[in-house]
Amino acid sequence: MTATTNPPVAGPELDDIQGLIVRGYTHPCSVHMLFKFNAGSTGKPPVAGAISGFFKELMPYLQNAADWGALKPEMMLNIGLTAGGIAIVRPDLNVQQSAFSASFKGGPWDVNHAQLSLFDSGESAPTEWWNKKFANEDVHCVVHAYAMNPGAQNKIVAIITAAAAGSKGMVTELKPLISETGRLEQYPLIPSDYIHFRYRDSIDEPALKPDPTSTDQQDLSNFLIGYSTAPSPIPGPQSGPEAVFARNGCYNAFRILYQDTQLFYDFLEEQAKLIAPQIGKPPGFAAEWLAAKMCGRWRNGSPLTLSPDEPKQETAHSTVFGYKKDDDMKGLKCPFSAHTRVANPRDEGVDVPGATGDPKLDIPHVIRRGMAYGAPLSVDPKADRGLIGLFLCGDLSLQFETLYAWMNLNNFSAVFDPAEDTPQDPLVANRFKPSRQDTIDHTFTIPMENGKNIVVKDAQGVLPQFVVTRGTAYFLLPSVSSLKGIAEGGI
Repeated sequence: MTATTNPPVAGPELDDIQGLIVRGYTHPCSVHMLFKFNAGSTGKPPVAGAISGFFKELMPYLQNAADWGALKPEMMLNIGLTAGGIAIVRPDLNVQQSAFSASFKGGPWDVNHAQLSLFDSGESAPTEWWNKKFANEDVHCVVHAYAMNPGAQNKIVAIITAAAAGSKGMVTELKPLISETGRLEQYPLIPSDYIHFRYRDSIDEPALKPDPTSTDQQDLSNFLIGYSTAPSPIPGPQSGPEAVFARNGCYNAFRILYQDTQLFYDFLEEQAKLIAPQIGKPPGFAAEWLAAKMCGRWRNGSPLTLSPDEPKQETAHSTVFGYKKDDDMKGLKCPFSAHTRVANPRDEGVDVPGATGDPKLDIPHVIRRGMAYGAPLSVDPKADRGLIGLFLCGDLSLQFETLYAWMNLNNFSAVFDPAEDTPQDPLVANRFKPSRQDTIDHTFTIPMENGKNIVVKDAQGVLPQFVVTRGTAYFLLPSVSSLKGIAEGGI
């Protein structure tokens, strides 16, 4: 009898995939530029070739995912399109009637889909986004530009703006910030891998193994469209001309998060005075202890499960740990609602419909590409500052929106008592007032060994809103070949 073998699994087509999806760039300079396409009432621009010309000028700088060798490109870019943008540059796809997901088509402001998880309200409400300088529906395109130095950044920005200027008014740049340039520009914080709240960022990312048959939520096939053969999720669309256009692409939940840094620092200082006698430590240490408890890691990156008493250099980049594995199912090391524990409960267990008990199957992941914008307090106390967040995923609803729902309502695990008010992520949750029957605990509980739990809240009895959503857009990062098709399509 002749032995049979399974055919080899085709690897990802790196030269057709935008590089941002597969690798985290470490260029020190970046600018994230938003654009509107000015289409006519019929959906077709009145100036033939004007928008295609914009893309054509950018194509020489489009970076794919292939290995660039020993030297990083001095300047490069990647491009994303919203559903509205695709409808203009590819009207033949009939996006709103297509197989694209409801979340992508509706946009992140859609009260019937995305906002059921994001819960943006108050200052974070979609009606307040982009500092009210333009409408959410105006955002059609984003160009992520990266450079090795400020001179190269100025050069690539000049190329992009010249391409828009050459469109005869059919491509308009949208500038969301109230700042000198109005653009979302990376600020060179030192160290570069920290954010304005002084936490080390982007430590734990999905493994991105290229196995389309795997059900592991961290595999590349759960992010890249056109590869997964596993039961769920399968990034789509999966059929029709939309599937051809989207293949080798990935979705980008582009979210601008203002960080009220002064409020956060003042809150830590005030709470530290109350907490210090309860933990028998001086206020300076108590402030760092509270910051660690809210995040789930010390500010140098050390996970609380591995370094519960103090930050340690040897655990600063650790990603291999668990909550059952490291004996923390009472939350005495890392509180249940700490940000990193909510965003990735690991082996704690997920208590949601359809849960299997296997973290590889039950816990969604996103690929994070984040960078700080705005000067720190020490440079300019009045500056607008925060995080430019790129959350990459294959399914906006099952990945990005699910995780955000968990952060807003910590009710996804058996460690949370269903009889109690629902707690929230203390750092990034929206402090909304639910219209449903839910009751929300707007405080933060730190379990203690002596049973006298520490409940953290401000003078009004709640946690402040440390993070405010300044804007959100859902983009598809199409393949290189799809973008070339737009550039050559006479749009």
